[in-house]
Amino acid sequence: MERILTIRLGTGQDQALTVRARALGKTKSELVRDLIEQAVTDEPLGRRARRLKGRLQLPRPTSGWRRTLRDRNWR
Repeated sequence: MERILTIRLGTGQDQALTVRARALGKTKSELVRDLIEQAVTDEPLGRRARRLKGRLQLPRPTSGWRRTLRDRNWR
């Protein structure tokens, strides 16, 4: 590592960071470096969210008003 960055965290933020790092099997420093890398990446949102495409499976509407809403909400 080339630089050291010191930041102040609230108690709640520190606890949340600790819990998340443990859940991922990383140190807090590794997690913060990963989060900063994600935040400064110039990758467009569409490309970052590409992996989520098709994940939400909604049932097809069968009743009249639901079908009408779905047909009209073509976006």
